[in-house]
Formats: sequence, C-alpha cells, structure tokens
Amino acid sequence: MVKNLRLLREEKGLSQQRLAEMLNISQQAVFKYEKTASEPDISTLVRLADIFDVSVDFLIGNSDIRSKNVPLNAVMLTVQESDHIKLWRTLPDNIKENIDTLIMSIKNPDMRL
Repeated sequence: MVKNLRLLREEKGLSQQRLAEMLNISQQAVFKYEKTASEPDISTLVRLADIFDVSVDFLIGNSDIRSKNVPLNAVMLTVQESDHIKLWRTLPDNIKENIDTLIMSIKNPDMRL
C-alpha cells in the first residue's frame, strides 16, 4: 500500500530504524510497510507524508505528483513540461520575455518578432 515509502526514505537518506524513531514505531513496522505486509493507519500515513513533504496519494502510489498543495485548477504536466517550467523560472526576465515572444509568434505566425 505504501508504494513509494522506500524510495522516499532512501532519497532522504534515512534508515528504517531512524524513520521508525521519528514515527515512534518499530523498525519492523517500517519494514512491513515497505514490503506491503502491513498497512499504516491514516494518522501514520499523514505523518509520513509530512516527513517527506509529499501528498498521501503520492506516498501510496495513487499519483505521480509529489506536491501536497496542487491547486484545484492544476493542469497535469508531463515531466518534460515540468522541467521546462522549472528551467524557465531560473532565467533572467529579458530571456523570459524573448521566449514568450517566440512562443506567441509560433502560435500566431502573422505576429512580427
């Protein structure tokens, strides 16, 4: 049930024992959650999501979106689209303006650059 727990734990560099201590449960319980031999209760799921700063849906494998705070009107982006947006946000304003102009000219070929 907690399909992404091991991935998240390893990304954060936590051992099963350390995560268990953070949750005040046994290391064996964490092991069972990762092996799907046991399922945590909802309050533990919420605590795990908080520890890893992900949604419960991502934690249990129901979503590929890690963010806990997805706006209601959010558009589902591909990984490539998301990467482009992240890169775009790091660009200087003048470069952003050039890219915006280029995109608009592709959308409207009659527009002059």
